[in-house]
Amino acid sequence: MANAPFRQSLASDTPQLMAWVTYGVPYVVEQMGEAGYDAVLIDRQHGLGDQSDLINCLTAARAAGLPALVRPLSPDAGLIGSALDAGAQGVVVPLIETADDAEACVRAVKYAPKGMRSWGPYRSQLMTPHDDLDVVNAWTIACVQIETKGAVDNLEEILSLDGLDMVLVGPNDLATALTGKRDIRASEVIEACDLILKKARERNVFAAIFANDIDYAKPLFEAGWDLITVGADMSLLAGAAGEVVRTFKG
Repeated sequence: MANAPFRQSLASDTPQLMAWVTYGVPYVVEQMGEAGYDAVLIDRQHGLGDQSDLINCLTAARAAGLPALVRPLSPDAGLIGSALDAGAQGVVVPLIETADDAEACVRAVKYAPKGMRSWGPYRSQLMTPHDDLDVVNAWTIACVQIETKGAVDNLEEILSLDGLDMVLVGPNDLATALTGKRDIRASEVIEACDLILKKARERNVFAAIFANDIDYAKPLFEAGWDLITVGADMSLLAGAAGEVVRTFKG
């Protein structure tokens, strides 16, 4: 089964590195696979492109051997199902506040009896046979973002949900929610991230996190987060281009 080892890789003692693609360009996905990333997230919330671009990026991910997650525009069940039908192994759902919000996302990801995902797996059936829905539900990753004060306040209830596979922490939005500033190194943010990792481990839920840069990411690798992103394609390109300009033009 294509990409079946992803869940096992997440469960290993080695943090996995996930590329974050916002351009909606298939070649960028292929480049991330060539670079050696373990997985890729295609961002539809703050990224470019339409449904056709998403399908092309997911096709490129499959060709590159990258397990692919999609962040939909919102927690809408239709958008979640559309991403999964297009071939995403899982979704990372933003704008979660309560356990009810998170439960609705899980139900949108999983087929009955665990959920209410609508039938129509036009590309996802290429990745895993859909004649056994238990196998499909086990393969598919239901992930919600922890990036609001409400999500932190309701963390225990969210992590206790049956069928929730992973949480992803967005420190930028979390910093704004907890401090009113985009200070991802504020003590409140660091403490919240540590708490989320601790509680996720207690509940056997995978813990993922976004890091703006390598310096921020290093202690996350040491702490043993399961899945870590260091910058998005836009910031990586801008950073590399800026370094060239500074080197030669000052």
